[in-house]
Amino acid sequence: MIKHLPARLAALPKLPLALLILLAAATFWLDRVVRPPVIVESSGLHRDPDYMLEGLLVIRTDQDGVARYKLFAKKMLHYSDDDSTHLEQPRLVNATPGKPAVQIKADQGDLSGGNDDVYLSGNVTLLRNAGNGSNKATMVTSSLRIIPDDDIARTDKAVTITEGNTTINAVGMELDNRANVTRLLSQVKVVHNKER
Repeated sequence: MIKHLPARLAALPKLPLALLILLAAATFWLDRVVRPPVIVESSGLHRDPDYMLEGLLVIRTDQDGVARYKLFAKKMLHYSDDDSTHLEQPRLVNATPGKPAVQIKADQGDLSGGNDDVYLSGNVTLLRNAGNGSNKATMVTSSLRIIPDDDIARTDKAVTITEGNTTINAVGMELDNRANVTRLLSQVKVVHNKER
């Protein structure tokens, strides 16, 4: 025969259960408070520059103080995480006396960490001998790497060169401004229109 327990005794088994739940909650809270914060590494999708300049003009000179080239840009953004520099609407002008005049412009550009190379992209246009009408040449490509100290410009992309009545299409080009030599690397097609 089962006897009924008084109401006070019936509540006792619930007390340890409530105490266990309270203890579990306190342990969970304490674990969250004591645990160090979780650091989520950046995926690189968003970076903030450490400084920005507008209306940039850089003049590189040789040991005698003579200007070798000038770099203009509408805007420059520098990133300290990899010491890279991004340029908006850059324009590079070769200013070395006695060398063929070269002007290069593009939609955007990036400088390497040591600022030794310039990587241009978007509507890259190179004008060679811009002041001399007889040997003037225009080169258009989508991307171009420039090594200013060596007076070299190169691309592995499609390039179109227009000089006088001649149009040359190729894939890959290297321009050595010191030696006054342009090498076309592959798929070269030349079209010459005679003047009438």
